[in-house]
Amino acid sequence: MSNYPISRKSIVHYWMMGLLLALALIIACGSSATSVPAGDTTPAGGAVPTAKPADSDTPSDSMGAPTAKVVLATSDWGNELFTDHDVRGEGGVYQRLLHDFFIQGRDGKEMVSSLAESWSFTPDGLTWTFKTREGVQFHNGTLMTAEDVAFSLEEQFGPRGGEQGVSPSVRALARSAGPFEVSGLNSVSTTTIEPLMFLTFNLSEMGPDPSGTIFSKAYRESVGRDGYNDDPNPGSTGPFELVQHTKGSLMRFERFDNYWDIANRDHRFGTLDLRMIPELSTRIAALRSGEVDLVEANLEVRDQILNAGGQVIFAPEAVYLWMITEGCFMESAVIPCTTGVRQALNYGINKQMIADTLYGPEMAETKGWAYVSPSALGYGTDLDSWPFDPAKALELLAADDCANASCFPDPYVLYTWEASELPFVPEAAQLICDEWETNLGINCVVEVGDSVSIKDKAHGFEIPGNYVLRPNEDRFDGGSITYGHYGEAESYVARDPVLSQLTRDKLGLIGTMAERQAAYHEVYALAREENYEWSIFSSNTPWGVSKRIKTWKPWPLLPYASALWTVEMAE
Repeated sequence: MSNYPISRKSIVHYWMMGLLLALALIIACGSSATSVPAGDTTPAGGAVPTAKPADSDTPSDSMGAPTAKVVLATSDWGNELFTDHDVRGEGGVYQRLLHDFFIQGRDGKEMVSSLAESWSFTPDGLTWTFKTREGVQFHNGTLMTAEDVAFSLEEQFGPRGGEQGVSPSVRALARSAGPFEVSGLNSVSTTTIEPLMFLTFNLSEMGPDPSGTIFSKAYRESVGRDGYNDDPNPGSTGPFELVQHTKGSLMRFERFDNYWDIANRDHRFGTLDLRMIPELSTRIAALRSGEVDLVEANLEVRDQILNAGGQVIFAPEAVYLWMITEGCFMESAVIPCTTGVRQALNYGINKQMIADTLYGPEMAETKGWAYVSPSALGYGTDLDSWPFDPAKALELLAADDCANASCFPDPYVLYTWEASELPFVPEAAQLICDEWETNLGINCVVEVGDSVSIKDKAHGFEIPGNYVLRPNEDRFDGGSITYGHYGEAESYVARDPVLSQLTRDKLGLIGTMAERQAAYHEVYALAREENYEWSIFSSNTPWGVSKRIKTWKPWPLLPYASALWTVEMAE
């Protein structure tokens, strides 16, 4: 890294019928603290309808197999692995091309049937049963069975996922989930000891981690975990086949014409090249020259994109810029992680200044808290960013025997990395360090590394008490991450008995959409007050689009190049 200059418990998470019917109605920005979508009185329980709704955003001219080629350039693919408990969050793009998720989504906020044709739960919320879809073909020509589904989910959320999953949220879910087992003809079930309400969201393509994909049991067993990471293609069911993988450079996908859901997701191009281009200037030059069609961008390069005949398309509420420390409860933490010290660090940052200086109002909005953006379940305006109040921050530090930042190491390190989802993150980290030094007297330095190594350090409790500034995925349902941070016995952000019990009680509510909104909001309000984590802002992600593409409708609440079947090529 370099310095930058300036025992498995059976708890599974649940979604209710009322939520499934009402998710498309999102909470409006500026609503009251516990406002909910109007008209939702549907009680929880029952089965999800098996009808597969058509995707109205699929281009209407889908006749015949297309031959066009689209090139998508991004800056980071994580570790480039394909097994779900191995792959990093940055693998969200390529996982969604090659694999299908057990449950599909719509617009980032509504779950629809997929490889899970329907699902239901018992009145006590303890047993879930999923009906698996018949006739789905793997890329090697074999048909998917309930055995494949049970094997896939147990691989991801079984004991190995709990021990070896790279995502803390996936590990928490794996430690909490009961075994997924074939329970009948074309059905898979799991039973838990208490109901939580977010399992199905995490098995869907709307979840923040690329988990919930289904693969061939026979193929996976024949090649093993390493073999699958080398060549996942034969055992996957997604709309594309991986035909070339040059690590750190190129992934080439070709359309799979026997894709089971091609009627709803008929991509209007035959080949998709993913290219890794870390430098923004190089990505923009490639877009302007016609080598690339879709690029991660920012507003500084808008004129260059427009002058080349392209356009800028925003993915709404795609990411938030996140301040988080893991293991701050440990004796080895480099600062005393009292409530006052944590709150002082937040009060000492002018978040609006950072948002305006680096991003502007089209991209950045200081609304919401952490992963709870204005469209999220549980959002209310009382969760919006804390005010800038350095006098209050100094008062809190003095009250906790930390006057003049005497309890901080010299220097205090803020970790970050160059991120694919959001530009200028190291620059934002430097502004935060400058704010802390000017307002609180903390000698702060920014250390910029790579995402994998910093995540490993944080998750492994190697830097407890040091904050990490990083982008992370917005999401509609934050139940899983909340449970991993506060509710689970091995929570990695906080081990606060009051917050833990509230999290477990409220996330276990089986109720209507309105009741779940209020329950989530109550947990979020307390977590915000305790301030173990917070967001600097929520961001709309800009994508540069070449003149070869007429339209594209990326989903909100996802940081990746989503809904690529909505891409319509120009004449």
